[in-house]
Amino acid sequence: MRSWLDNPQLRHPLYLPLLLVALILALYYPAVGSGIHPIDDPGIVTLYGSSPSLLQVLLPGDGYYYRPLLQLSFWLDNRLWAMASAPMHLENILLHCANTLLVFCLARRVTAALSSSAPSSMVNSQSSIVPPLLAALLFGLHPVNVEAVNWIAGRSDPLLAFFVLGATLFWLRWLDAPRWHDFGGALLLFGAALMTKETALAAAAVAFLLALAWPGKATPRQRAAAVGVVLSPALLLVLFALFFWRGVHSLRRFLSMTDLDLLQGAMDALTAFGFYARKLVVPVPLNFAITEVHPLHGLLGVALLPVLCLLLLRRRLPGVLLISAAFLVLPAVLVAVQQVAWTPYAERYLYLPSAFFVLGLCAFFSPARSPGPAALLLALLVVTAFAGLTLKRTMLWTDKLAFLEKTIASSPRLGSLYSQLGDVLLQRNELDRAAEAFATADRLNQRESVRLVIKANLMGVQLAKGNYAAVRSQFFGIFARKQDAPPEFLEILYKADGRRMHGLSGKEKAELAEDLLETLDLLHQKRYDPFWLYRSGLLSLELGDRARARDFFQRSYTAAPVDAHYKKAAEIFLHKMERSK
Repeated sequence: MRSWLDNPQLRHPLYLPLLLVALILALYYPAVGSGIHPIDDPGIVTLYGSSPSLLQVLLPGDGYYYRPLLQLSFWLDNRLWAMASAPMHLENILLHCANTLLVFCLARRVTAALSSSAPSSMVNSQSSIVPPLLAALLFGLHPVNVEAVNWIAGRSDPLLAFFVLGATLFWLRWLDAPRWHDFGGALLLFGAALMTKETALAAAAVAFLLALAWPGKATPRQRAAAVGVVLSPALLLVLFALFFWRGVHSLRRFLSMTDLDLLQGAMDALTAFGFYARKLVVPVPLNFAITEVHPLHGLLGVALLPVLCLLLLRRRLPGVLLISAAFLVLPAVLVAVQQVAWTPYAERYLYLPSAFFVLGLCAFFSPARSPGPAALLLALLVVTAFAGLTLKRTMLWTDKLAFLEKTIASSPRLGSLYSQLGDVLLQRNELDRAAEAFATADRLNQRESVRLVIKANLMGVQLAKGNYAAVRSQFFGIFARKQDAPPEFLEILYKADGRRMHGLSGKEKAELAEDLLETLDLLHQKRYDPFWLYRSGLLSLELGDRARARDFFQRSYTAAPVDAHYKKAAEIFLHKMERSK
């Protein structure tokens, strides 16, 4: 590997960056055609596809998160390519490419800093590129990062990493030679990270640790003042989240420690920390929905604490970078303790920590401690294995059914997964399997927020099967009155009753028709959409009640938007009725 890198014809500064980008594109490009993932992605497409105003996107609201720059990226997706999935997947992949290049640049700076402080007799300049290249490869091809890259909803982590890694690069430049434009760049990018994801708060600790350990011309007084300025936006965000921004519900709950059993919380934290530490080194088994981890990970967490304390006391750069990775894992540990996400553990939370983890490894193998042939061979084997796992995982993401089935096999007690599986099976018209999946989801579900979604899916399967009476029976098994039902349920009931009515006659048909008109009236009230008035007009016309039909058509025509597809039809019906008087 060294002889190849030392070839003068291959020493152009763009060769290695292009190699890194080419490898990442080769492994991740299949995800471009993977479409919309059934978990969370549809909600993003629906929300931003409705074209919210820019102010709605950037200002705090009543949502669970306040992530304006992340939200802005999705807003731009709608403006530029109407929420098409392929460009959005490509954005994530290109962000990952950019982050890998930033890791490469940071690793080269780390290597240079350690080379300058080492005796010249110990430095092997010919191998100075090897540790940074391996660090970038380990980060770019690490299997735990597949989730953050392939999932449109996982964009928050690559975007956060882009700003944090960029801020770190400017921060190290400033520590090397204090120039205010570098400090301004670091401060600006750190602020952008805070506006991308609230877990960027942990990056403030990284800035502090690097100020302690990084060799450079910045004086201790300059470093202390700069750290204070960098910490200011983080402290302001915390204060606003706790006392002012009611819309930042996740951060308030994230920081709250009320009703927490301290002993159990400490045990959970150590278990989560040990789990994530193990995942950085041994990423398998990979799982999208991790609901529980083996308690023995807690022993690893306990064992790592004194090691990290020792590294902190020594204040050497390799140890400080590994401690930085540990600090960046802390938000994921708090998620596991506080249960603020739909799963307590997630591989995507390791995206940014993995960058600093490989930087720490790179620092250990600085030119003063050049890796030998055995270490290089081991590193190449690990990189090759990571590449194979990443490609295999990416291909799995392109097959929604196989992905969900594998995830359920790993987490069989998570009810919401069965609901997503049922959706996919319903789209494939595998109705019996879909019904079974939704029934399992209903049985296992413990989240009130998705209870009605599952019930609606159960009704949807019966509708697809043509069991219209069963749809009505299920509806009134959930709601005592139609007025209590959300519009999604009313639409399913309307479709089922409308199709059932065509098989009836006489009194039964008339009674069901009146019931349908009541359903349509409720849909109009709840949806504020005159389209349902138009449908009421059609039904009244079918029943021979021309006076009521004329009233519905007139109201729908008056209230309909200019470009509504039914406005012209309502006008035609009105003209025909006027001529037939």
